[in-house]
Amino acid sequence: MPINAIVRYFDLQSGRRPTAAVPHGAGGPSYPVLPQYLALVVGIVVQPYLSYYVQHGEWVLDPSSFLGRLAFGLIVGALAFPALYKNAFDPARPLFVQLCAIFAGGIGWQSVIQGGAKAALGLS
Repeated sequence: MPINAIVRYFDLQSGRRPTAAVPHGAGGPSYPVLPQYLALVVGIVVQPYLSYYVQHGEWVLDPSSFLGRLAFGLIVGALAFPALYKNAFDPARPLFVQLCAIFAGGIGWQSVIQGGAKAALGLS
C-alpha cells in the first residue's frame, strides 16, 4: 500500500483543504476534532456494557476492567476515527448530531475496523 494512501486516510481535513494555491496564512477554518474523537472512544468503551445489558437485562460494571477498556478504546478510536469523521462531519449540521453519529459508530466499532481492513487489503 502506498504511503500516500495511509497519509490521506489520517488527514482529517483533506476534503476541506483547497486544491488551488492559497496565500500563506490564508487557510480555511479549522474544525476541532477532539469532541468527535472522545464521542467515538466513549462509544467503544461502553459497547460491551451495553451488550451485556441487552443480553442479561442488568448493568454490570467491572471497575477492574475499565482501564483496559479505556486503553483499548483509545487505540481502536485512533484507527477508526478518520473513516468515521470523514463520513459524519458536516459543518452545516449541529455538533450534537455529529457527536451522536460518531458515538453510534463507536458502538459498532467492529464493523468499522473490518470494513477498513478489507478496503486496505483490497478485499470485497
